[in-house]
Amino acid sequence: MNINIEKSKIAIILLAYADFESLELALAAYSKFINDNQKIFILQNGRGSYDCERTYKVAKRYESLYPKNITVVDWISPDVPYKSIKSLLQSEVMKDFDYICKVDDDAFPLTEDWLEKLISCYEKSYEIHGENLAYVTSLVNNNPWGFKEILKIMNLDEQYFKKIAREHKVGAPDTDAIETHKIIPANIIYTGWCGTIWGNPYISRWLHENTTFFPMKMVEATKDLGYKEVDSNYRYSINCMFFNKKLWFDIDDTGKDDELMCLKYCRTNNKKIIADLSNPFIHLFFYSQRDENKDLLPKLREIYSNFLNLPYPISMCPLKEYENENRLRFIENIYLKQNFNVKRNIKLLEKIFSIKNRGQHKVLTILGIKIKIKRGV
Repeated sequence: MNINIEKSKIAIILLAYADFESLELALAAYSKFINDNQKIFILQNGRGSYDCERTYKVAKRYESLYPKNITVVDWISPDVPYKSIKSLLQSEVMKDFDYICKVDDDAFPLTEDWLEKLISCYEKSYEIHGENLAYVTSLVNNNPWGFKEILKIMNLDEQYFKKIAREHKVGAPDTDAIETHKIIPANIIYTGWCGTIWGNPYISRWLHENTTFFPMKMVEATKDLGYKEVDSNYRYSINCMFFNKKLWFDIDDTGKDDELMCLKYCRTNNKKIIADLSNPFIHLFFYSQRDENKDLLPKLREIYSNFLNLPYPISMCPLKEYENENRLRFIENIYLKQNFNVKRNIKLLEKIFSIKNRGQHKVLTILGIKIKIKRGV
């Protein structure tokens, strides 16, 4: 079974929420490797807070820089990620696209042919697996499955087991998860649900310092590698996935967690997941890692400013003191607006109902009708 995927039939969907600093790095990478045929839709899935509005502003900046390639989707009401993406896929703007490349807002490629490699991987994998193919993916470093692979590829496994590894907890605490919490010994890297790398920020910090900090080393180490099947019983995170659009509707089990739904679907139906190990991807932070590792962002901006060599800065506001000023100004404007509304509402209330002293009388106003009442009555 052969297929030939046209680039014009592919939509790249990036789901954004509130991590504007990571989004800046990701969009910088995509813009470096963008070409005329690529269409990127940034789905803004949150509004109102400073971080969400700042993320939206970042997205709009890149839409202005690449108006032919990038579209910010701000007309779909924020919802759980699966439903927001489903709404987008069902919309008129997606009717001409047959294939989707969904990426996280803090995941990005390192090579200019990253999309071509995903297309080729899908076409070749489809020849073998046909409709049993679920999706193809890249080699993502900060990923429960990709972590174990990148350690071997970049000869970091010995250092990891000697200096970094320790007994740790994996799995998820919620009852809906496929695998709940359990303790794993230090000599095992667990690649399943909420695996070794997911819940241990210190490990992801070490990983970034040895892989993400050296993008060219990752490119060189992976350039001659081939494809590898990911065990669909254990695949957890869909940081980057290339699939036929109908897959998104097939995985729908009325749940809310797109990653869990995808895992259940692949596991139940024995669907194949194929990774191209020659297509290195960076994933910055799971939410479980973000607080402890956010201080890496200034260093990462410096490294990727040099690596990408763009004609404009990666960050709209690189200095934290200016960012804090903007945040305080945002809060100030909310306060002033609320205070104005309070005064306006008081005046409106006074027109509806009020009692005021006017000389020897009280003036009672009800729905605009004034009634004079002699004081003392």
